[in-house]
Amino acid sequence: MDVREQLLEAAVKVFAHAGFRGATTRRIAQEAGVNEVTLFRQFGSKEGLILEAVVRAVTRLQDEAVLPEVPQDPAAELLDWTRRHYEFMLGNNRLIKAAMADAVAHPDMGCLSDRISSSIEQTLRAYLGRLTAAGLCDSDVDVPVACSVLGGVVFADAMGRDVHPQCYTYSPAEAPARYVAFFLRAIGARSSLPAPALAPEAVVHHA
Repeated sequence: MDVREQLLEAAVKVFAHAGFRGATTRRIAQEAGVNEVTLFRQFGSKEGLILEAVVRAVTRLQDEAVLPEVPQDPAAELLDWTRRHYEFMLGNNRLIKAAMADAVAHPDMGCLSDRISSSIEQTLRAYLGRLTAAGLCDSDVDVPVACSVLGGVVFADAMGRDVHPQCYTYSPAEAPARYVAFFLRAIGARSSLPAPALAPEAVVHHA
């Protein structure tokens, strides 16, 4: 890992635990195992470093979590996409909360939750449009509400599970599948894939 990568990784870690004010350049540099001069040479300022680190984290998610241009199996496609978002938000819970907490004093820091929300909204809207066009869900789906429901419940769980554990009687491992199953029923989703053929021994012959 080169110096720039070390500093970006360190900035995410320190910012998540200490917030913008506590994430001093000295602390970030120590975490990265470099001196402060190197930090300033690479990024110019603490603000520049933290912002780039935060944006990079979201960009990675957007690159990894995609929905197909030609949908075939909404259940499998949405589950994979939802699980990636949920695991990212759960794993970066402290980072996202720190960014939201510092959004007033440092508006650029609000970009993390804003980017996640807009990515979810835009991606889901486009995908639901493709499902509707392909006849793979109900034609009268209220797309904005449907997107808000799935995106909202995933975000609320990832941000609030540690604060209100009594609200979640199911484990994090179960959560994405349960949310997607509810969503699929709500939009009347169907698959374009053929039903799996029954194995010969599963066929019942009647006399």
